[in-house]
Formats: sequence, C-alpha cells, structure tokens
Amino acid sequence: MMKSAPQPHRPSLPASGLVALGLALSAALAGCGTVKTTNTARTGTEQLLLTDAWDAALSRIDFRPLTGVPVFLETQHITSVDQGWVVSSLKQAMLQQGVLLRTKADQAQWIVEARVGAYGTDQYDLLVGIPQTTIPMTITGLPAGTIPEMSLAKRTDQHGVVKMALFAYDRASGQLVWTSGTSQSKSNAKDVYVGGVGPVQSGTIRKSTEFSGMKIPVAHDLTGGLVGQPAPDFDGSQGGEAAPLPLPPSAAASDIDSFAP
Repeated sequence: MMKSAPQPHRPSLPASGLVALGLALSAALAGCGTVKTTNTARTGTEQLLLTDAWDAALSRIDFRPLTGVPVFLETQHITSVDQGWVVSSLKQAMLQQGVLLRTKADQAQWIVEARVGAYGTDQYDLLVGIPQTTIPMTITGLPAGTIPEMSLAKRTDQHGVVKMALFAYDRASGQLVWTSGTSQSKSNAKDVYVGGVGPVQSGTIRKSTEFSGMKIPVAHDLTGGLVGQPAPDFDGSQGGEAAPLPLPPSAAASDIDSFAP
C-alpha cells in the first residue's frame, strides 16, 4: 500500500495580518472625486459694481414733484446690460415717492422719459516691479522667450460708472413739466498683491477687507471705512448697502401745487 508524501506546512496568516492586507488593498484601489464648477459669462463683481453705482445714482433723483400725477414711464432709451434691474428699480423709486404709474401712455397725464448716458466699467492697474516682457529672437538659432512678471506690489482698481437723467412732459400739450438733472455715481473694487501674495480685496461693493475671500479682522479696511460699514463713495457718499442719500431740496410747496393734475 503506497503512502502519499507529506505536504509541506504553510503558516496561516493571522487575523491582524488579514486586516492590514485589506486596508492596504483598499488604499491602493481608492480613487479621487472631482466636482464640476462653471462660471457665468459676467463676473459677480462686475454686476455688483454696475448695479450698486446705478442704485446710488438713482437715490439722488427727487420724484416728489410728480407725486399724485398719473405717469407713464418710457424706457425705450434704456439699453443697459442690466435692463431688468434698471427699469424695475426706477419703477420702485417712483412708487415709493408717491408717483402713480400707468401701464399705457394713453392712461397717463405725464410721460416720464428715462435715459442712460453711461453704464460700464473701467479698470486701472498699478505695478511696482518688472512687468512681463517678451524677448524677441535676435540671434538666429536662439528662441525667443518671455520673462515672467516680478512684482513687489500690484493693485487692480475696477470702477463701475453710471450716468442717468429723466424728464417729464405733458402728454396732451407736449410741454416740459419736470427734469431730474443728471445724476452720476461710481463704485469700485480693489485687489492688492504684496510680494506676490494676495489678493487683499476692498472697495465700495464689499463690507470689509478680505484676503482671497476671507474677512480680515482689522480696525479699518483699505478704503478708509470701518469694517462692517459701507466704504465711502468717490463723492463722499456711502456705497454698498448704506441708507439712501437724502433727497435734494425739492420745489417749494407752491411750486409743487403747480404740478398737480
């Protein structure tokens, strides 16, 4: 009777070893997730600059001489990019000051025509250091190159600029009865880099000074206003979410009565 050869002894892996092996395999097979993000064609900063400048300019318009008069707002000369906000805010300001808006011109006694002379942004850049420079090919065989920007300090200042005006005329006679005068306003957003570190952000559209989106707890922000308070506008008025500016002196009571229907 033949006997089978003895099998070699194989040491069993302890339970702790199996756990370690499982963890190692899990780590080796682990993947990384990604989050898809998109951006709008216009930045939020640009939109805030323009709408804040518009709101500041509109707050200086005195509609009280139109109080109690049936009015139709003509907006065909408003072609700004934020037309919806511009027209709606005009209607709200008129209603808040007692103007009676009508949806059709033939229902109104006066026609108020609004126009926008400026509605856009400007940008100013200041660099202390060496700007990016392109070196042309001067010797045959040597490729052209670009020297990167090397800045000690850098500032970008973007402004929102608005100019607007309104006037009213009697629908029946065509006589001019009221003009608002021209109202202009600016808003701004500043980005500052020091030694390549930044941006430190401030401006009238921000409530405080921020570093790359994080609020910096300082006593005063870079615009000269207290942290948490709207920064002053270029003409000394308060930007951001400040209370509306006081209206300019209105016509005397006798003058207002002359505007009544």
